[in-house]
Amino acid sequence: MAPKLPVIISRGLMLIMALAAVCLVISAVTTTQRKDKLGDVVLQSANVVKRATTGKTMGSPEFWRNVNLQAEEIPAAVSEAAKKVVVNTHSINIMGADTFYRSAEPPAGVQSSGEVVVLLHGAAFKSKTWLDLGTIHNLTAMGHGVFAIDLPGYGESRSSKISGSNEDYLAQLVEKLGVIHPILLSPSMSGGFSIPFLLKFPDALSGYVPVAPVGSNSVVSKASQLALPTHVIQNVKNRGLYSDHFFKIAMSHAVELPNAGHPAYLDQPKMFHTLLYNFIKQVHAHRASN
Repeated sequence: MAPKLPVIISRGLMLIMALAAVCLVISAVTTTQRKDKLGDVVLQSANVVKRATTGKTMGSPEFWRNVNLQAEEIPAAVSEAAKKVVVNTHSINIMGADTFYRSAEPPAGVQSSGEVVVLLHGAAFKSKTWLDLGTIHNLTAMGHGVFAIDLPGYGESRSSKISGSNEDYLAQLVEKLGVIHPILLSPSMSGGFSIPFLLKFPDALSGYVPVAPVGSNSVVSKASQLALPTHVIQNVKNRGLYSDHFFKIAMSHAVELPNAGHPAYLDQPKMFHTLLYNFIKQVHAHRASN
């Protein structure tokens, strides 16, 4: 029996070595899988941090004060899509006043952004101004829904009497239109509606574009309580007159339209639409990051 012991021991050692090799292979595979899974977790964590950082950055005053609203030109596809936009007209009674308005949705082939822009107007203008200027067509071709309003006593809205305040009128209008957190564009005279509305309902908007609005001085006292992207547009002649009042809104940004009169959008329509394109794009990204 003794001569067989070395053979048995040899076979035992070979079996042990084989088992050890198998264990090493299994260990290597398991380690690799764990490493891959860990890599996925790190990547996911990085994405979460990136999103959180992005949200924080876009919600900071520094971002909105320094954002370049002429960073991108309006894509050529927007101009082509604008040709297919259909604008409809309606009338709705708000606080006893029959209110005329125009509406439009993104045309076929244009994906909706989910954003809605409400256009008010100055004393010498009406919703047709935005139709003639191409603003309604451009905004909807960008993917946004649009409502252009004739305020009480202007344009096709003949009745000037409303049974309540301007801010409550605007609040009921937005509610009846079924719009949630729209972007509100408000030139000149319409500031008498939009600014009291903004101060009374500070969380109702996702973005605000005042264009040399009346009553801007009333913003100062409550500006620190407002936390929404605000894009002030004015002409060079009124440099600082409006932006100084809105500057106290932390997330505000002012742009002057050169060689333009009080209704600056009429003299610089291309620049005006480019500013809107970039501003709404940033507002949309800001909402998505929150």
